[in-house]
Amino acid sequence: MPSRLNELIVKELTAQFREMDTCVFVDFSGLSGRKAAELRNELQSACGGGAALTVVQTRLARRALAENASMQELLGGPADECLKGPTAVAYGADDPVLLVRTLADWSKKENLLAFKGGVLSGRPLPAAAVAELAKIPPKPILMGQVVGMIAAPLTSLLGVCQGLLRQVAGLADALAKQKQEAESEES
Repeated sequence: MPSRLNELIVKELTAQFREMDTCVFVDFSGLSGRKAAELRNELQSACGGGAALTVVQTRLARRALAENASMQELLGGPADECLKGPTAVAYGADDPVLLVRTLADWSKKENLLAFKGGVLSGRPLPAAAVAELAKIPPKPILMGQVVGMIAAPLTSLLGVCQGLLRQVAGLADALAKQKQEAESEES
């Protein structure tokens, strides 16, 4: 029979999993308490106060996922693989890409974390997909790229229209000169 503390932990994890639709599982082997605190602070400063990193006991996390109807399908799939060995769950950011990028940047700097997988909008992601997610540029840069892609054809169309107007103006000017020359020859 599970201890009362484990029951409370499962209850808390179930509530956390119910509230999140996006999370990242990381292997935190070798991560000291001080480094974990640094990572939590960096996550909160980069992703907002709602971002969190929770070290979970895999057995209890599996029970919490099993009790959560929206996450049950993850068991036995990629998320089940994520719950092997020392595991921490990062979640709570408004921008999941920023959360993953922050973890990846911190991991490169400290060389202590490894992605195990994750869940994005309720869909399981393997570790390779999570690593690819970290390569997506920040939101302002993406927005600039989209605006640039929208503006490029419009700019080209404007250039074509201006060229046509220049040609029409040139033709009108040439016709006016011809007419003046014809009138001056007649006189």
